[in-house]
Amino acid sequence: MALFGSSRRATCNRPEILAWVPRVIRRALAVGAFVLAPVLSHAGEMTYIFNAPESLLDKRYLYHWEVLRTALEETTASYGPFRMVSSGFMTEQRQVFELQHATGKLTIMYLSTTPDLERTLIPVRIAVDRNLSGYFVYLIRKENQGRFGSIATIDDLRGFSHGLGLGWIDVGILKSDGFKVVTGSSYDGLFEMLINGRFDCFPRSGVEVVGEYDQRKARMPDLHIEKTLLLYYPLPMYFWFSRTDEGRRLAARVEEGLQAMIRNRTFFAIFDKYFRSNIERLRLKSRRIFKVENPNLGPETPLDDRRLWFDPQTYR
Repeated sequence: MALFGSSRRATCNRPEILAWVPRVIRRALAVGAFVLAPVLSHAGEMTYIFNAPESLLDKRYLYHWEVLRTALEETTASYGPFRMVSSGFMTEQRQVFELQHATGKLTIMYLSTTPDLERTLIPVRIAVDRNLSGYFVYLIRKENQGRFGSIATIDDLRGFSHGLGLGWIDVGILKSDGFKVVTGSSYDGLFEMLINGRFDCFPRSGVEVVGEYDQRKARMPDLHIEKTLLLYYPLPMYFWFSRTDEGRRLAARVEEGLQAMIRNRTFFAIFDKYFRSNIERLRLKSRRIFKVENPNLGPETPLDDRRLWFDPQTYR
């Protein structure tokens, strides 16, 4: 479990403090801290409980939670203190359930928009990663670079089987456009499935692919970042909240904080800090781009505010 607060206080789960504590005791402390967190919070303190990583190698959301923390810091004067608390890991479906039923086990979720979520939850309609998640580079087996390099049309691309996680929103998007999709139940297991030939390619967003490859390349020498292609569909990833009075309050604070970050350019500075080197390393601007429609987008999607949408052709 991780705890973050506006006061930046030291917490009992920091590695340098707990290095000497036996593993069993550490686990007990972690569980106890999570259970007691609501009791120990100060009056008026706003608590944001977010999903934990799926594994020790899962670094997909470090950027997003830094954006959230910064948005909350921007609004401390008007809203007061806050805490960010990591829950246990939940699948996307479980996260949606917890927020829709306002169980208190999760109070914020980071996920792409769907008609069902728009009806049942409260979104802050600012794409947290500026839709870099909508630009996909392929992880493939190294020996298949020639096959992928010869792809000329989107129909050619549809001839390759795509691996995705069971229940991921992307599954429906790609299937609706005629792609062959193979699903796996484990995030880490998908990389093994790719290497073992269960599918041809694993589409990974510009947010994720570099870190995922670098973490695994020594152990998986056949893993390869495809060099020429870019798959795109608009996939705005929002922060979501329950349709309760507290959920509306939590959402209003985040929206106010994100708008302040856009005005003072902090939003873009954090994006550059995390992703500029990846964007340049992947050469997104020079890749052949294939575009797919996202049937989940509603009329509320703020597509006209171009400040908020990453474009590899205009990014400087």
